[in-house]
Amino acid sequence: MNQFSYPGKGCSPDQSLCPRSHVLPLLLLVIILSVIYANSFGGSWVFDDTQNIVQNSNLHLKTLDWESVQDTFHGRKDEGISRPLSYLSLGLNYYFHGLDTWGYHLVNFIIHCLTTLFVYLFIYKTLHLPILDNKYAERAGSIALLATVLWATSPMQVTAVTYIVQRMASMAAMFFIISMFFYLLGRTSPKLGRRVVWFALCALSGVLAVASKENAALLPVLLYLFDLLLIQGVSRANLKRHLLIGAVPLLFLVGMAFVFTEPFNILSGYANRDFTVVERLLTQPRILIFYLSLLIYPMPGRFALIHEVQISTSLFSPWTTLPAIAFWVAWIGLGIYLAKRRPLLSFCLLFFVITHLVESSFIPLELIYEHRNYLPSMALFLLLGVGVVAFIREFCQKRLLYVLTSLVLVVTIAGQGHTVINRNALFEHPLYLWADNAKLAPGLSRVHTNLGKTYAGLGLHEKAKEASEKAIEVDRYHRPDLEAVPYSNLGNYYLRKQEPEKALDLYKKALEIEPGFWRAWPGMTSALLRLGEVDQARKTAQALVNAWPEKKTYQALYGLVLLKQGTYEEAVQQAVKALEFGGEPGLAHKVLGEAFYQLGREDKALKYWQEYAQARPKDMEAWLAVVRLAHDLGRDQVFRRAAVQVLSLKGERTWEEVVADVERKDKTNELVLTDDPRDILPLVRLGVEREVKR
Repeated sequence: MNQFSYPGKGCSPDQSLCPRSHVLPLLLLVIILSVIYANSFGGSWVFDDTQNIVQNSNLHLKTLDWESVQDTFHGRKDEGISRPLSYLSLGLNYYFHGLDTWGYHLVNFIIHCLTTLFVYLFIYKTLHLPILDNKYAERAGSIALLATVLWATSPMQVTAVTYIVQRMASMAAMFFIISMFFYLLGRTSPKLGRRVVWFALCALSGVLAVASKENAALLPVLLYLFDLLLIQGVSRANLKRHLLIGAVPLLFLVGMAFVFTEPFNILSGYANRDFTVVERLLTQPRILIFYLSLLIYPMPGRFALIHEVQISTSLFSPWTTLPAIAFWVAWIGLGIYLAKRRPLLSFCLLFFVITHLVESSFIPLELIYEHRNYLPSMALFLLLGVGVVAFIREFCQKRLLYVLTSLVLVVTIAGQGHTVINRNALFEHPLYLWADNAKLAPGLSRVHTNLGKTYAGLGLHEKAKEASEKAIEVDRYHRPDLEAVPYSNLGNYYLRKQEPEKALDLYKKALEIEPGFWRAWPGMTSALLRLGEVDQARKTAQALVNAWPEKKTYQALYGLVLLKQGTYEEAVQQAVKALEFGGEPGLAHKVLGEAFYQLGREDKALKYWQEYAQARPKDMEAWLAVVRLAHDLGRDQVFRRAAVQVLSLKGERTWEEVVADVERKDKTNELVLTDDPRDILPLVRLGVEREVKR
């Protein structure tokens, strides 16, 4: 029997790995998670989901050939490989589920469950290490279960689980802890063959972790620290012997930086931030303390997708900056000081800091996100589990105190679960999420901008206008280029209100702020068209499709400009390009229908107008076009049915009201039909009469 063996009836010699002994706690964990994350499956696309998944053609797998799979490895960029495993998993989701979010949430939930199970197993096995002098072996199951439940139900983990694109964080953490678990098995296995297998699985899991998100490159450092503190033990001789060995994981980390980033250009990212590298380094200690407070005091009103943080401009502004730095110096110092006396406590303290290093360092990332704690918080909950179980063992001899302590734990877990459920509900629609975030962080322009965009998508244009104006009034943006967004959104509002002059001024203001702000260009093109400046509109639309040739809507808009300019052959060519992207019939079909009509190719014109009308059966303009073309071509059956459809859409309105509604499209530049609707109405009456006579 080796020093790590724990015999048990019906199990392998290593009782600590006996599957039977872990069935109930693992089943309990899955049940708890299923209850509190059940409502996460109804979550919608929010925030960065749109750019990373919904609008990311690289991930829209339609076949599983190698070329298509390789495209997913590039994420949103065409240069280099970016988080290939995470993006591949999202691409596979698209292959099987399209843009139905249910399947994406299912995968995220499974990842969270698997991570939870390996956190439990890792803690359980770690607590049986000989260096801990069997202090925790008898209570390993209780500590592992309590620590894991508290970690897995913490509201801090919601954005890593329910926010679809942050699968990157949870997947990297999953493979990270799996790798550490396999390393632990390899180091404690008595047989060479098993050690080889476990270490091979450890290496594979480590590669998969880094392929999920770059911050997992810190894994070798943590494995080395774990081995030194909890397997070998710290001593003066040991430290001297490992000075050279310790350089290996550091060299690996530097190598990974060169592979996955451009280290010599990394600071250039600060050109697009509202803080400097020094300000970021000064602010992060305060943010890390805020993270700790969220873990300790996880009340519903304290969590948000985007947090409002005061930037530290010096050691004394705000005054909490220097104390925060001192706190973390003491934290790290305590971790080092306790390395020999209390190795488990030392490891947990250092684990939290080290796993935050990448996203809390000089790299010009945004300052704060809750999902960054998904991996680091594991160690803190291990400490909490050890502390609570020790307290119960030492001080809860009296039944009343034991019951009260147990009740506090149940209430805590239930409270965390309730908060998780409430936070999941916010992800059901972007409106809930951004309305809540605007209350929690009213001093950030970005949340008001996103709220305004959501209102506009729901057709609540007055509220969208108010939110955009609020964003401009607040005037605090995460990045300088984001200042252009609310101006462009206001331009969209006034364009809809049929005030193209005012809209054009707002679009120009957005482009003054950020010349490369492409989202202002479509609105500017439409505004120019409505003002009759067709030649200028053509230049804008041409620049738009040159910059974003993969956007179907921009290609179609350019086709509309060419149609309005009277260059029908070019309009056809441009609209055909738009059709190459597939999808439901849209503006490109209308442009083709009317361009072919002007070119005298009425058969083709009817084909495209019919396809559009069938896709949008309530569009009066389309059915009037079909009536006109079917009559001219002598397609009597199509003519009669289209006329009946027009009559059906008319309803109780007068024909004057119908014409006014169609012509209103012309004022908003949405009308493609070139003939006067009044000239088509007699044909509608004729078609209806023929249908009645049949």
